Amino acid sequence: MTKSLITGASGFVGAHLTNQLMSSGWDVAGYDLRKPSHSKIPCFTGDLHRGEGVLQALKEFQPDSIFHLAGILKSEKPETFYDVHVLGALALFEAIVEAGLRSTIVLAGSSAVYGSGMGKRPITESFKPCPVTHYAVSKLAQEQIALRYFAAFHLPVICVRTFNLLGPGLSPNMAPSAFARQIAQAEKAGKPAKISTGDLSAQRDYLDIRDAVRAYALLAEHGKAGQTYNVCSGQAVSIQYCLQILLDEARIPVEAVLDPLRVQRQDVPVQVGSAKKIQQLTGWKPEIDVKQSLVDLLNDWREKINRENNL
Repeated sequence: MTKSLITGASGFVGAHLTNQLMSSGWDVAGYDLRKPSHSKIPCFTGDLHRGEGVLQALKEFQPDSIFHLAGILKSEKPETFYDVHVLGALALFEAIVEAGLRSTIVLAGSSAVYGSGMGKRPITESFKPCPVTHYAVSKLAQEQIALRYFAAFHLPVICVRTFNLLGPGLSPNMAPSAFARQIAQAEKAGKPAKISTGDLSAQRDYLDIRDAVRAYALLAEHGKAGQTYNVCSGQAVSIQYCLQILLDEARIPVEAVLDPLRVQRQDVPVQVGSAKKIQQLTGWKPEIDVKQSLVDLLNDWREKINRENNL
């Protein structure tokens, strides 16, 4: 049985990866700031970017593989991205070396490192990164730290650049989830509503989270150390397209209204990736289309809001 430790196990990706690995018979443990109230797995706790507790967790659990998912998407303080992503990765890799482990490490990076990319042409892993936000810069720095430990200590590191995710549990900080939540809230109120949006013209390569975590598991087993892999659908759709699907699924009339405060600065107009590298290595390919991901996301918000109102 494969033993795997997931940092950030209670987050959106961590919860889905836990389900994926457990369904495949893996022995899974988590590492997070605090133990989730409803956890399917044992969970070690500590502040990773301060190096608290991770060494003890590694020595005690002795994982064969480590999925480093811990991170943040939004912060008003730029330094927070570097504390969490850079110092967190540094603390983890130092602890792995000190524990004397040879665990396979899958680092969950982001397509944000590609910046504006190549317009409508699919981005391959050979494209030179050009991050335009603090989040993206910190994720690229995280990759470089990981690859430094591959070069210096021969740790089997696999870097993943994941494109935009969809599916149940997606943070409302992300536009499709914010739309879905507002629609579900309007349905619960039982009257027509308006929802606030930012710029809807940007096109993104959306991938269902359940397809993404299958890719992570395959890379842990078959990925080549020191390599970087895109995890994406290979197709781009607009945010307007995603919103329209959600509006079509709404059970009451809902109108979308542009909120200038939601328009992002330095937004990337089009980004689409190429998944040929992972497909050729493992045979992986997405199985869930964008519409199904959005329907599942909306239904997840409906269930959450019903539970909140019944408490």
